[in-house]
Amino acid sequence: MSKSSSSFLSLRKAFSAGKLPENMLLEAADRIISDDLVDAAFIGFVGKGESKEDSLSAFTADDLKIDSLMNECMGGGLFSSRKVVVIRNPKKLTKPKKIAITEYLASPNPDVCLIIITDENEGADKLVFSDSIDPDKLRSAKSNLKEISVTDLSEEEMTDWIREKFDGFEISEESITHLLSLSNFSLAEILPEIDKLKTFCHFKKNVTVEDINLCNGIAKDFSEGDFIKAVMKKDIASAVKIYTKISLKKDIEVYLVFLLNTAFCALKKLEDPASTKLQGFNLKKELKLWGPVQEVLLPLYKKVSENMSPSAIDNAFGMIYLADKKFKSSSSEKSVTMTNLIHGLCSLQ
Repeated sequence: MSKSSSSFLSLRKAFSAGKLPENMLLEAADRIISDDLVDAAFIGFVGKGESKEDSLSAFTADDLKIDSLMNECMGGGLFSSRKVVVIRNPKKLTKPKKIAITEYLASPNPDVCLIIITDENEGADKLVFSDSIDPDKLRSAKSNLKEISVTDLSEEEMTDWIREKFDGFEISEESITHLLSLSNFSLAEILPEIDKLKTFCHFKKNVTVEDINLCNGIAKDFSEGDFIKAVMKKDIASAVKIYTKISLKKDIEVYLVFLLNTAFCALKKLEDPASTKLQGFNLKKELKLWGPVQEVLLPLYKKVSENMSPSAIDNAFGMIYLADKKFKSSSSEKSVTMTNLIHGLCSLQ
């Protein structure tokens, strides 16, 4: 049994080309990533265009029945000689289930690709195997299982992944970065937004920043960076002036509240010594700061976090939450609410 770490894109390419172990423990933190890799493994092991209904079986450990699993593992697909079998959440495997899987792996079916998927970094010895079987069988089982850890997606991989999901559409680097900034670098948040945008832009086949804003209920074309900078610097007059100017063009209160919340979340995380040790992309990812505007503001966030108390930051979240509720109420006097929020945030010590 050996363990290796590889990037998502390299694994997907290898799996699709049929270069994959027949039995593996796949460690992937994100469900969407593991789903994509299972799809790639199916193409590489069973064949592109084959029926998943006939040649792909999936189980979760807590409701897994040993007889059902063994039936799937010992027989190929109904209309194909090969099959992919998936087990999720092996941490829930009971001892009898571990014994059955270990005995199977000692002499696995070469026409079945068994993929055990976990988001835990605990290894097969703890998650999969049972030592309550013959030692020779246990050694064989361990030698027949490959442990693979999927590394976190880099900024480039995330961008490429989004671009692939927009296959058939034109989308600029700026639009992808903007979509990332609104989705907190979360694939679970980004994927439904992609589906929504593909429907919204179905006829023109082109996705712009404005389209992304419209789908998120957010307006565009204003100096959001200048507004956040004024609030961070506690410049009440400038913040109110900027807000008044840009609000004449668009209803942007909800977006400004979103940006303020992002800013104070960054301040909160910068209190953690572990965050301050991060650099570059890893720091942006941790603070959920995307796009050129946020990158420019990062030095200011660091400076403000050094001079603002934790209790003040907590109070800011309370103010932002109440303002957000008012903005989403049809009876809200938006300009009064925003002005009060600006005064409150700029008065924090």
